[in-house]
Amino acid sequence: MEQADNIPVDSAPMPGPTARPRHGARARQRPRDGAVAVLLGALLSVVAWLRLPPVARATLWAEDGRVFLWDAFYSPAWSTLLRSHDGYLHLLPRFVAELAVLVAPPSSYATVMCAAGCVLAGAAAGLVYVCAGSVTGSIVIRVALATVTLLVPALPIEVLGNMANVHWFALWLTPWLLLHSPRTRGGGALLGIVALVCALTEIQTVLFVPLILWRWRDRHGWAVRAGLMTGLVLQLAVSSARPPRPTPVPDADNVIAGYLVNAVMTLWWGSADAITDTVVLLGWGPAALALLALCAATVLVLRRGTPVQRLAAGTFGVASVALWSAALLLNKPAMDWTRPDTASTRELTVARYAVVPSMMLLAILILALAVLPRRKGAYIAATVVMAPLVVATVTSFVPDLTSRSAGPAWSSELRTAGQVCDQDAAPETVELPISPPGWTSRVPCDLVEGGG
Repeated sequence: MEQADNIPVDSAPMPGPTARPRHGARARQRPRDGAVAVLLGALLSVVAWLRLPPVARATLWAEDGRVFLWDAFYSPAWSTLLRSHDGYLHLLPRFVAELAVLVAPPSSYATVMCAAGCVLAGAAAGLVYVCAGSVTGSIVIRVALATVTLLVPALPIEVLGNMANVHWFALWLTPWLLLHSPRTRGGGALLGIVALVCALTEIQTVLFVPLILWRWRDRHGWAVRAGLMTGLVLQLAVSSARPPRPTPVPDADNVIAGYLVNAVMTLWWGSADAITDTVVLLGWGPAALALLALCAATVLVLRRGTPVQRLAAGTFGVASVALWSAALLLNKPAMDWTRPDTASTRELTVARYAVVPSMMLLAILILALAVLPRRKGAYIAATVVMAPLVVATVTSFVPDLTSRSAGPAWSSELRTAGQVCDQDAAPETVELPISPPGWTSRVPCDLVEGGG
């Protein structure tokens, strides 16, 4: 009995002809996988939409209005797709902006950009479900890994429901594409196109280039590797120096504290308020315990998992730290995550950089569940670790405050602009305020008046 108890749940063979394949090997994909992925992606797209307050859905965010739509207004159709912004390419946001300008009424631009962001996030979740079939044969674990895409607490604050941040979902999807072993060449070719699009949307996918060596002899996966590398070569070909950031490089203490707040604590505490109150009252001890649970989960997968599961856990752990650190060192945000002053009301910020690092840590926890020993103590420990995480996900499903909670609603601003454009001495263009405060989108009066 002791020997049987030591067999991981996710890899224990069944006797006889009904034996299940080990989940590190290429499991035979059922024909229904594609249908399940489509249904799951559609469901999670709706979940993404419901996680946003109504005012956020109706508000244009940052580069959506100031860059992507703006460029589409004043350029020949489809000519902006490979135009660099801030040093690199943004294929998906530019494609959606071009499509919106061509087919959608101007009053719906904010809603279209938000809906497109939710649909693309749902599509990424569906693809994670498909690719996770090469990591685990458990349908439940695959569904759980897919839902990570839309359920991490930090998502709705800034990232979800806009095209300016859709690149984070491309970044999250990329390692799954490279870990996957496509069943057919046709499936590999389709995923190769997805990899190309991811690379042309998010230059940070270069971090996962070493994964192209995984099962490199598998010809069905060559298209994925080729797609990723082609996109990255094009990124480098058109890339330019980013504008210098005037703020200083954050010190090591701030980087570490920021990682604990954003990548680790958001999973269990959910909101910035809860995290701040905990750090003020109890210090960093609770964050250290949460980090310890993540380290234990990683060790569990590395010891008991199959080769591909160990590779996934190692990749996610390293990438989580690397992505957070790179974001702070390159972007130098003016944020301070050191212990807040108990006499002040300063709140620890949950930044957009938290999303993918926290997704990867949550994926490690789920993989640990897949290889959990069949012991009562292990189940109790898993319940203690996962229950607060579920509570945090539910309580932060729709956050009290997002980056777009204050508007302004795009349709209302467009009606106001219509009054300006209707004047006898109307200007050719009008500046419409968008979120965050101080950002605007310059819209042609011909478009405001319905002239196209």
